[in-house]
Amino acid sequence: MRMRIRVLVFTCCTLATLGGCVAAAAGAGAVGAIYVIDRGAETSLLATPPVVEASAKRVFGEMGIKETKTSTTREGGGEKVVLEGTMTDRDISVSIETAGTGSKVVVIARKSMVTWDKDLAKQILEKIVEGAK
Repeated sequence: MRMRIRVLVFTCCTLATLGGCVAAAAGAGAVGAIYVIDRGAETSLLATPPVVEASAKRVFGEMGIKETKTSTTREGGGEKVVLEGTMTDRDISVSIETAGTGSKVVVIARKSMVTWDKDLAKQILEKIVEGAK
C-alpha cells in the first residue's frame, strides 16, 4: 500500500513539474530568443513595429539615451523604423522591421568606429522585449 502511495505522489509531482515546464515553454514561444551578433543583439517578436517602437522610446527615456534621429520607411508591404540616440560615450541604434506578423529588432551600441558594446545592446534589447509584451 505504501508503495502505491509513493508511486502516486511521485507521478503527481512529476506531472505538476512538467505542467510548469509546458507553461514556461508556451510563454517563451511568444518572444524569440535574443542573439548576440557581430555588432549588437537581435531578436524576433510577435509585436508589430509601432508597438516595438513605443517600447524602444520608453527604454531610451528610462536609460538616459538621448534620441537624435527617427526614420520610418515603407516598402513591399513592410515597415522599417530606425531609432538613433546617444548615451555618454555610446551611439545607440535600434532597427525594427516587419517580419511576417511581427517584428525583427536589431540593437547596436557603438563605442567607436571599430568597437561595439554587445552587452549594452543586449541589455537594451531585453528591456525593449519586456516592454513590447
